[in-house]
Amino acid sequence: MPAPVHDDLLHFTPVAPSTMDLPYADLAVVDMSTWHDGPDAQAAISAKIAHAMHTDGFFTLVGHGISEEEIARQVDIGYTVLQRTPLEEKKRLRAQMQELGTYKGFKLRNYYEFGKGVTDKIEQFNWYRDMASQEFPSTILPYFDEVKGFTETVHKKVLFELLRAFAHALELPSETFVDTHKFDVHDESWMRYMAFYDEHTKEEEDKVKGVWLKGHQDFGSLTFVFSQPMASLQVRDDAGTWRYVRHTPGGIIVNCGVFMEWYTGGYFKAANHRVAAPPADQRGHTRCGVFYFAVPNDEEKPNTLLAESAVLQRAGVRRVFESDDHALTSKVYSQARISRVGKSETYMRPWGDGEVVVEMIAGVEVPWYG
Repeated sequence: MPAPVHDDLLHFTPVAPSTMDLPYADLAVVDMSTWHDGPDAQAAISAKIAHAMHTDGFFTLVGHGISEEEIARQVDIGYTVLQRTPLEEKKRLRAQMQELGTYKGFKLRNYYEFGKGVTDKIEQFNWYRDMASQEFPSTILPYFDEVKGFTETVHKKVLFELLRAFAHALELPSETFVDTHKFDVHDESWMRYMAFYDEHTKEEEDKVKGVWLKGHQDFGSLTFVFSQPMASLQVRDDAGTWRYVRHTPGGIIVNCGVFMEWYTGGYFKAANHRVAAPPADQRGHTRCGVFYFAVPNDEEKPNTLLAESAVLQRAGVRRVFESDDHALTSKVYSQARISRVGKSETYMRPWGDGEVVVEMIAGVEVPWYG
């Protein structure tokens, strides 16, 4: 059925794709449309995912069952929420990130300091799967049922099917990861509408070298970025080179988070990525999109599935935590990351072939790249 029509819905017009010669990452494109075609199709998809996660920690997902029109509709709803919600309402529904370790609600501009007095130009509205657990802004209420349905589809269809493919790739029972990401069990997973505004002054851009969001690893299992035309998302390769992620209309950019890295003992790697100022032919525009950050249910302990996976045994990986007794629960680490990242003391330490800025959060070192 067509989406309900509301006269007050703003339409977000994304910037045209860049025509400049940019250094793009050579990411795999995984087509899930043949997943139900039988064992051979599943084996081929799983092998492609395993290679992408082992080498890049990133891939582009197509054939996932959500149309380009549905995605554009959600971007329009998000744009309307971010543009039309009064500032006082945004402040009242501000996410209690530092206080409670939760992303529920709005994050306004200037929350994160990137150093040298430069703050972020990023605005977000975040919501959890249990949509009865938080208050929503007045601007989203006409579209509430659409947003709820989209949230369920992303988790129950796209995420669950992909988690089954991950289990297949690791020679695990098909529901291994689905059972740790149950839809009706609480965790700190969140959906997000987010806008990056091209508002830094020339002096600020020089100070942060054109980086709008520092290089980092997401802490969850998987992150879904619904692809956008603006060339600003970058991924860091093993040589330390930052490359742009290519736009795929209707595609979802999937990246591996720390929890999935822990589940696999580093066999699947949490990739470092950042948001940089776009190329010259895309400057002066807003980057607006929709995202999903999936983390395991609260009491899950994402320790390495070494005893369960023959693939990990053959790869010779080690358990991240000595025992499950020492492993962090999803809730403890998620809330620590949400409340403290970017807000605690940092220090330099050797990392790979160089040095990085590091925060210690819940006993885990969190690196930040320029």
